[in-house]
Amino acid sequence: MTAKSEGKRPTLVFIHGGGVGPWMWAEQNASFARDFTVLTPCLPGHHPQGDGTFSTHAGAADAVAHEVGLLERARPVTVIGFSLGGQIAIQLAASYPEHVERLVVVSSLLSPWRGAAALSLLAAASAPLCRNRRFASAQAAQLGIPLTRFEDYYVLSRSISAGTLKRLIHANFSFVVPPEALGSSRPAILMAGDKEDTRLLRGLEDHQAKFRNCTLQVHQGVGHGMPFTHPGLFNSSLHQWLDSTGAA
Repeated sequence: MTAKSEGKRPTLVFIHGGGVGPWMWAEQNASFARDFTVLTPCLPGHHPQGDGTFSTHAGAADAVAHEVGLLERARPVTVIGFSLGGQIAIQLAASYPEHVERLVVVSSLLSPWRGAAALSLLAAASAPLCRNRRFASAQAAQLGIPLTRFEDYYVLSRSISAGTLKRLIHANFSFVVPPEALGSSRPAILMAGDKEDTRLLRGLEDHQAKFRNCTLQVHQGVGHGMPFTHPGLFNSSLHQWLDSTGAA
């Protein structure tokens, strides 16, 4: 099988999670770039040089749309988002319905948690710790970030401002799925591991029925961070779903 020509390739937009960067999609870029145009935008407040700050899901979705040239693309795209990035993928689909034809949400909170404001304040207070290499190493291990990507993670941890950290944590834990996204008939898939937080899993289960055309996959023995902790499983599952929905 030969690779598709650039003009005929469908486009996949991978949106990274909070506190990580586009580099988290390295395995997916390698796996999908043969037959798709793969784009990995950087969320506001996540540039190692410290440019910009994170404000809201809507603001981040607009920034992603601008970076990937969404409105100028000849055909709609498939959006894949991890954790906070999954929420932004949903917001992107809600804000630009004619330009997003498939939606993939991975390990994202879809129901708000109580105490989001308190959690955001705690995150802002802990921002100086993120500049400590030992603390960052422990955080990276908890997230399942491969050792080969630790330096990327550490550079980013040192650059994220307390303000961005506070706002993204508050946004993450207070997210409500926009009605415009739920009302669409576009194919959607919610993915997670069975070792995720039970409240996260419950939110995914609740929203599978609320989306009009949605599949839920919960993978056994997998925790948070499936795209980089189990890239083979994630890539295979995504390839199969894309094939089943006519994207490939």
